[in-house]
Amino acid sequence: MSGILGFLHNSSNENFQNINIKTMLLWNRVYGKDAEAFSTNTTYALGCCYEYISRESEHSTTILTKGKKYAAIDALLFNREEMLKKTNLNKTISDEELLFSYIDVFGFDALKDVNGDFAGAIYDDNTKALVLFRDHMGIRPLFYYACDEFIAFSTDIRGIISLQQVDASISESWIYKTLAGYSTLSQCATEYTHIFCVNPASYIQFSYIDNKLVFESHKYWELGSKKIRFSSEAAYKDKLRELITDAVKIRLDAISDQIGAELSGGLDSGIIDILINRLGRKGIYFSWSPNPDELPLAENDERLIIADICEQENIRCLFRRINSELSNDSNIARNIQDIGICLTKEHPAFRYVLPPYINTLPICEGAQVLQREGAKVVFTGHGGDEGVSHRCNPYELFYHREYYHFFRYMWSTTHGQKNRIGKALKKSCRVLRETGRNLKRPFLNPFHSPDLLNIDFTNKFRKEKMSALHFAYDPKSYINEGGSRNRLDNVALLGSCSDVRYLIPYLDYRVIDFAISIPRHLYLKGNKNRYIFREAFKDLIPQSLYDLRTKEDNSDKNKKGNPDWFEEYKRRKAEVISILDRDYWNKYLDFDVINTWMKEEKPSEEKRFESERKMYCLFICAMAENLVKKSREIS
Repeated sequence: MSGILGFLHNSSNENFQNINIKTMLLWNRVYGKDAEAFSTNTTYALGCCYEYISRESEHSTTILTKGKKYAAIDALLFNREEMLKKTNLNKTISDEELLFSYIDVFGFDALKDVNGDFAGAIYDDNTKALVLFRDHMGIRPLFYYACDEFIAFSTDIRGIISLQQVDASISESWIYKTLAGYSTLSQCATEYTHIFCVNPASYIQFSYIDNKLVFESHKYWELGSKKIRFSSEAAYKDKLRELITDAVKIRLDAISDQIGAELSGGLDSGIIDILINRLGRKGIYFSWSPNPDELPLAENDERLIIADICEQENIRCLFRRINSELSNDSNIARNIQDIGICLTKEHPAFRYVLPPYINTLPICEGAQVLQREGAKVVFTGHGGDEGVSHRCNPYELFYHREYYHFFRYMWSTTHGQKNRIGKALKKSCRVLRETGRNLKRPFLNPFHSPDLLNIDFTNKFRKEKMSALHFAYDPKSYINEGGSRNRLDNVALLGSCSDVRYLIPYLDYRVIDFAISIPRHLYLKGNKNRYIFREAFKDLIPQSLYDLRTKEDNSDKNKKGNPDWFEEYKRRKAEVISILDRDYWNKYLDFDVINTWMKEEKPSEEKRFESERKMYCLFICAMAENLVKKSREIS
């Protein structure tokens, strides 16, 4: 797994290429430090920062070539044996070269049968075409910028933004939706108007004809395109367990180095970690919850379940320290300094030039702990509740036309009540009318603050239809809309910045494809949500984990508040406002509202959240601007 980068140029300008390939290499080195290669001519440039974490095989050290085809590929393959048989290649060939050869023989549509985390670029000097491609679920990132002058691509979005020739304007749609609180989910759009992701399970061919950019996008695989039907609940349960177990096993088999894993106290990570242990692999386990030695256990504390798992499996879990911080001695600090960025005393999100993602810094903290304990990769339970261990609700049964099971479930909720038929019908109508209406209305993030928006700017979006959040009742739509992406972008970037790589068994394309084909009523049975998932591993997990209904970080209830929080809050407000370029943001933001917010006295507890919503929105905007400024400091 590596960092790849490059561009295709619409004219012969060698000086242009030489300057930019070096800048892009700087931002991608964090993804691979074992070898570095790049190739350029008057038309194209390809670069790769290789990292060697897979099995003991040959390692790529140069840009891959076949005749007049050149490739930069980032790949960790999990079905090597199958691919080797099809291509009749030497067993010691690298994953990158194997994938390149496989595509050369069978074409890009054959990627549907490749099980792995991968992204790549292939330039054909015969046709003067560049093809970018990406794995089924978008585990490995690949960003691109395309215009009539040139195309640039990079594993790290900052590699593209660092180029002075790139239009890095922040997306107006993103600004509006972020502050108004609407969903910003997308498989391909980014926070920047002209920078995109290659869609998962896709490849895009770019070329220049008559000095104009021409491109075609193709899907090689569709989630849920093939319905899988079994005759019994037991068959679904057994197949789900088989696929998840195999997804963990083939990822373990691909890694010869020490492994780490997240252990949150929830079903998703708990089952993966137990499988790792039962498959005979020694792991290092980490929880984002505070160390019990520092913070006493609370009622229904998730750390109690972690303790049960550790006792059952005879393993040990490391915990986050309450006052841990990403100091200048942290892995991410060292890596950002190696790029050439001077560290400041700013908030880590600004100091380390992070994109405006959510849930960022805890990922760095966990990754660093595991890396310093010797782990090279980290297994995570991400992707489970998006479809595999899905939390079903009664409306979902009706939505998916499982009418019999919907009414049967509603009937079961009135057991022992008088006038049972009438009450069951009333409850059914309430679910269809109220729950359905609530689920289908536009999603509204609790951290929204539309009053920060300039009224003229807001009016541009008045008639735009905002999307619902399909997470709760339509996993396929949610994933296809980009529901998995934020966390995937996070762990790809922050794992690399912390010198580890994340592996995500639940997003093995076979697992998620099967899971969304399971009849919805098997996820909601009796009084058990996530039913089929629980039952598939019932004999493997502690009773406390099996009985868990909702995963809450109850340990936080014992945290003591900071009585001096407002002084730090005022400093943070000043820092955020100092980053925002008023001339740039004036057409988007209402600075009268912002100035009033800046002058406010310490708010009451009732008003505190309202103030913090403004902080959240402005902080995210400042991150988007800071990324452009700092990325270009080293150009």
